[in-house]
Amino acid sequence: MKRIFMVSVAAVALMSVSACHGQSGAAPDKGQVVATVDGEEITVFELNAEMQAAPAPAGVDRKVLEQMALQRVIERKILAKIARDRSLDKNPAFLLQQRRASELILATMLRDQIASKIAQPNDSEIATYQAAHPEFFAQRKVFTVEQIIFPAPTNMAKFKEIAPLKTLDQLAAKLTADGTQFRRGPSKIDSLQLPPDAVKKMGTLPPGEMFILPSQQGVTANVITETTIVPLAGTDARNAAINALKAQRFAQAADSQFADIVKKAKDSVKYQAGYAPPPAPKGAPTPGTMPPGAMPSPGAEVPPAK
Repeated sequence: MKRIFMVSVAAVALMSVSACHGQSGAAPDKGQVVATVDGEEITVFELNAEMQAAPAPAGVDRKVLEQMALQRVIERKILAKIARDRSLDKNPAFLLQQRRASELILATMLRDQIASKIAQPNDSEIATYQAAHPEFFAQRKVFTVEQIIFPAPTNMAKFKEIAPLKTLDQLAAKLTADGTQFRRGPSKIDSLQLPPDAVKKMGTLPPGEMFILPSQQGVTANVITETTIVPLAGTDARNAAINALKAQRFAQAADSQFADIVKKAKDSVKYQAGYAPPPAPKGAPTPGTMPPGAMPSPGAEVPPAK
């Protein structure tokens, strides 16, 4: 029987939250003005933000990088003024992108605010985590698989049509008949990319049994062709443990602050016919609650073993 591992990932829907910052009535410190374009000031803070957005090549003098970054800001402001003069800032497409960008920035700032308050794991916690999860460290597995990647079905009826299929050939034939595009080929799945329960289930599968995992590309159907033990140790193991512990703490902090707010807000959403999300299988993450980067792709490149 085909297995569907709907991996449960600790995550939170980051919402736009209005809040007041700083002292009431106090104007923000604009910082040193480094240039003026048609009466509009460019500050050192804006210049630094521009430089942070573009990683500096090694060995290049900072002053040269500042000058290059400042020219980019100046040119962008000149072009933006030309666009405003032509009323492009009133175009519905601009307004839509502006709203989307604002929401993404606010959500990212909220995520960073939560992350900044998470305590760094100490040596004892790191060692305890490594001992409790040998599947990530001493017994880390790399699964070589034959894989089909295809878009996630839009409703549970499509999942039910796939459920009886036992082989990748049968799935490929079904997807072809439905006109669904897919990619097929060999890949690797690193146990570091999956929760412990999924790794344990994969280790108990009979030879040749197909299983499904969600991914950032949609859905992957896989058959394990080889399993290799690739221990993770040293600095790589320590960093992996730190990242895992920090991710756990982030999820716990986000859930404690926003889980009720998010649930209440989502329960109040009114969908037009045909746009509501399908019912999620028991134990699956709620659609739309997975922030970018929370779930690595099962088909991602396996880091070199140390």
